[in-house]
Amino acid sequence: MPWHVASFTAGFIRLDRVPIAEQSTAFTSDFGRLEIRGANFATRSDAIDRLFEQLVAQGICRRRHELFAVAPQNETNLSLQIDRGGVAWFGVRPIGVHLTGYVHTPKGLFVWVGVRARDKLTYPGRWDNTVAGGQPIGLSLRDNLTKECGEEAAIPAALARLAVPTSTIRYLREDESGLKPDTLHCFDLALPADFTPRPVDGEVEQFLLLPAREVAEVVRDTQRCKPNCNLVWIDFFLRHHVLDGELSQSEQAELYRQLTPLLP
Repeated sequence: MPWHVASFTAGFIRLDRVPIAEQSTAFTSDFGRLEIRGANFATRSDAIDRLFEQLVAQGICRRRHELFAVAPQNETNLSLQIDRGGVAWFGVRPIGVHLTGYVHTPKGLFVWVGVRARDKLTYPGRWDNTVAGGQPIGLSLRDNLTKECGEEAAIPAALARLAVPTSTIRYLREDESGLKPDTLHCFDLALPADFTPRPVDGEVEQFLLLPAREVAEVVRDTQRCKPNCNLVWIDFFLRHHVLDGELSQSEQAELYRQLTPLLP
């Protein structure tokens, strides 16, 4: 069920959870329409955080101490902010940055794969993109990417700033935590052959330098990768001609035309 900030649809709450929202002080519910209380950024943020704190106290959500912005797409005026731990429960659109580090070698194209730490709450031990992280409030995409590069992989800021923005991936995913209408901003970074990423903050336990075609086969044939990272890998493999598209340009254009109205 959608919930709103004035005319803006800010998120979606699972139907069996709607009574929790309706009975809270965070929302008004008129004729089945949920709207967050508050007339400005601060009061709306406070209202949703009070409900989120109740969910944390009940063990339903976990506070991540990282604030995400909620705003209409392509607008800079923020409607409210929410702790990252409540993003899926409230079904708001999170934004992330994902970087693929690659190396050209005499043996072909290789990519750096991050192996997620075994104590991660989500997808422990799965393969990840070289660097990835959520987009917190108050940072630009570029500054956040530079920060994540240093924190996750010990990539110096001067090297991280050479990353090239390549594409934006949007997808919609539902699981037991709620709804994720996610947006991933993708970057490529050509790394020197003598540079090795190094785990720093414990998010990743090790980095593997693997042939791109081998990783493509893993994405195709296994569930070893974190699901949304598969999308980033596929996008990278298509752009770097690791995979050959089976559709002609005209067929791709027609397929895109048909799919566009269905995209979130």
